[in-house]
Amino acid sequence: MRILHLDPDDIDNPVSGGGPIRTLQLYRRIARHHEVTVVTPTFAGSTPELVRDGIRYLRLGRKIRNHGSSHHITYLFKLPSAVRGIEHDLLVEDFMPPCGATHVPLFRRRDVPHIASVQWFSAWDYTRKLKLPFHWGQEYGLKLYSNFVVLTPSMKQTIQGWNPGARIDVIPNGVDDDLFEVPIEAGRGILFLGRVEIGTKGIDLLLEAYARMPVAQRPGLTIAGTLQEPELLQACLQRWGLEGQVTIFGRYDAAQRRELLRTHRCLAMPSRIETFGMTVAEANAAGTPAVVWDQAPMNEVSSTACWRVPPYDVEAYRQALQQACAAPDHELLRRGELAREQARRFNWDTVAGLQMSVYEDVQARWLQARAR
Repeated sequence: MRILHLDPDDIDNPVSGGGPIRTLQLYRRIARHHEVTVVTPTFAGSTPELVRDGIRYLRLGRKIRNHGSSHHITYLFKLPSAVRGIEHDLLVEDFMPPCGATHVPLFRRRDVPHIASVQWFSAWDYTRKLKLPFHWGQEYGLKLYSNFVVLTPSMKQTIQGWNPGARIDVIPNGVDDDLFEVPIEAGRGILFLGRVEIGTKGIDLLLEAYARMPVAQRPGLTIAGTLQEPELLQACLQRWGLEGQVTIFGRYDAAQRRELLRTHRCLAMPSRIETFGMTVAEANAAGTPAVVWDQAPMNEVSSTACWRVPPYDVEAYRQALQQACAAPDHELLRRGELAREQARRFNWDTVAGLQMSVYEDVQARWLQARAR
C-alpha cells in the first residue's frame, strides 16, 4: 500500500510537539511493508526531501520574511497540488492549527480513501486568542470526513457530536520502550515536562500553586521543554515572586528525559488543552506519578496512581503537589509501580498494528463500495 500522510510538524522542528513523534513511531514500523510518504511544512534547517527510517519526507511552503506563520500558510496553499500529484492508495491527514481540519476533502483525489487523524483540536483556543472565528472552520470541516482516528474515548464522543455518521477508531499514543527500564525511585522535587506554552499547558496555574506553598516547605520545581513564550514565562515568575527559585531546564533529549523522570518525585501536568497528554504516559511508564486535572483526556491517560484534582482548582493543585512531595518513599514507590504497570497499554508496536489494521479495513471497505 502507498500511504500519503499530511503532518503539520516534524520531530526536527525546534518547536514541535507530540504529533510528529507519533508519525515517526507509526511509520518506522509500517514502512517495513508499505511505501510511506509524509508531507510537512518547511521549518528552520529543513531540507526539501529526507528519508528517515524508511519514510520519505517531503517539505512544502517557505518562510516569508519574518512572518512566523508563513511556513504553514504557504504549506496550505501548496497542499492541493501535492495531494493530487503524489501517487498514493490511502490519504491520511493530521489536523493542524488554526482550524484543525484543513478541508482536504474539498480538493483530494476521489479514487482513494481518506482518514482524518485528530491530534490537534484547539480551534476554539485560537478563536479566543486572535478574535477570529477559526472554530467555524473546525466545525464545518469535521462534517467533510467519513473516517477518523482519535487518541481517546472523550475525543471520539466529541467528533461523534459533530459527525454522528462517521467511523471513528480510538488508537492511543505509545511511549518509548526504554522508559519502562528507568529505575523507579522516590526522587525529589516537581517536574514539568513538555512544550512550555504558558496558557495551553497551564504553566501559569502551576506557578501560582507553587507560589502558594510555604517557602520553607517548597520542593524544587524544574520546567523542562522548549521555551515558546520566554518573555511570558519570565513575567509569570516575576508576578509570583519566583525569580531564581525555579529551574528552567530548556530542551531535553531522550537520555535527559529519562534522568529527569528518574530523579523527580512527581510530574506536574496542569494543561488546559490536550488531545492525549503524552508526557503523563511517559512519566507513568518511567514509574513517576503525576498530578493532573480530573478531566479528559488526562484522567483517561493517567494511571490511577496519579493525583487527580478538580479542574483549575489551584489551591487543590497546591495541596496535591505537597502531598506528592511529602508522601513516604514507600508510597511513592508503590504508586510508581502501579503507574508503570498501567502504562504498558501504550506500546508503539501494538499502536502501529492497530493503525495499520484500520488502514487496511478502510481501504477494503472503500474498494467494496466502489465495486458496488
